[in-house]
Amino acid sequence: MKRITLLLLLLTSVCFGQKETLSLDSCIQMAKRNYPLIKQNNLISENEKNSLSADNKNWLPKLSFISKATYQSEVISFGGVSFPNDSYITALDLEQTLFDGGQTKQQKQNDKLINENELQKNQVELYKLIDRVNQLYSSVLLTRENMKTLSIYKGDIGNKKTNLASSVKNGLTLQSNLDELEAEELKTEQSITEAKDNVAALYQTLGMFINKTINDSTAFSADPIVRTSAGEEINRPELKLFETQKLMLDTKHKLNNRMALPRLTVSAEGAYGRPGPNFLNQDLRFFGQASVNFKWNIGNLYTLKNEKQNIAISKKMVDVQKEVFEFNTKTTMATQSAQINSLKDIIEKDKLIIEKRHNITKTASSQLENGSITTTDYLTQLNAEMQAVLNQKVHEIKLMNAITNYNTTKGITNF
Repeated sequence: MKRITLLLLLLTSVCFGQKETLSLDSCIQMAKRNYPLIKQNNLISENEKNSLSADNKNWLPKLSFISKATYQSEVISFGGVSFPNDSYITALDLEQTLFDGGQTKQQKQNDKLINENELQKNQVELYKLIDRVNQLYSSVLLTRENMKTLSIYKGDIGNKKTNLASSVKNGLTLQSNLDELEAEELKTEQSITEAKDNVAALYQTLGMFINKTINDSTAFSADPIVRTSAGEEINRPELKLFETQKLMLDTKHKLNNRMALPRLTVSAEGAYGRPGPNFLNQDLRFFGQASVNFKWNIGNLYTLKNEKQNIAISKKMVDVQKEVFEFNTKTTMATQSAQINSLKDIIEKDKLIIEKRHNITKTASSQLENGSITTTDYLTQLNAEMQAVLNQKVHEIKLMNAITNYNTTKGITNF
């Protein structure tokens, strides 16, 4: 029983002691869910439902109310019969469409594509979040590495101060050497304070994007985004937007064709007033009529050819825009690919530079303790080693950033 209790306590402490780890991928997903523009997707969907509902109501009967009173200065008279100068009518007119040439059906498809086009525009704007989050994320990693390097640098200075303090006390080295180390230590503390302020601002900004509190205890993964399409295929939301625009133009052309077809309706009218169809009867009374109506606006046929040509030209313009986008994207990818290869080579050189710099600093440390070099000489070598270490970290983070930029330019799947 005691062993079980101890195990449970151990597991609990491990769970609570685990730090939260953020990845660039998770930050992008959270930023997308949290960004205010995402709310527009729901509004566009609601607008589509309303549009389709309105289109379906084209098949509902149309009811019109008419009320009219007139006075005529002259009226006809014959056979000694005179007619009143005033007339009144109140009527209800009911019309039902039987055939609209497929106009309503095509209008519904057109409305769907209009809303799909708006969704794709929204997706293009949301896609820009990737770059913004990537830059913030990389800046956090860079600033943290800078702080870590500065802390190590400060620690090395502190250790060297301890060694020199005894030498100064024994009169083996000058006080000025110790003072120079202390001055460098204070300067390093200033740099650490500045870096802490910078990273705190980055935490706050990135936290606003992902709706999370970030601090020094938050762990960050250095993995780039790798969810891209296979091969060299570009999978960007802009391409889907171009395709939707072309579909919209096709649907518009089909709608124009449907509007040029005849319409068939039936109507019925019930009225109360005078005069009615029998104008000889001037009594106020009920009367009515029913009709079948065939209407064909032949004038719409005149411009169909021109509209077809205009739509064909518009589609070619969209194709040109798509071609320009793909060309620019591929040239950007080529530049980014070269940058990735360059950074990989640089990182391999960084490893060799750090090894050499470490050996130089180790030698300079012994020389300083023996009094054969000055503190300035030693700090120069130590600073060069720390800069070499920082350069490698910076290049590694830049490589992560470059790979993410390449994948983002190419197109991230399931964004």
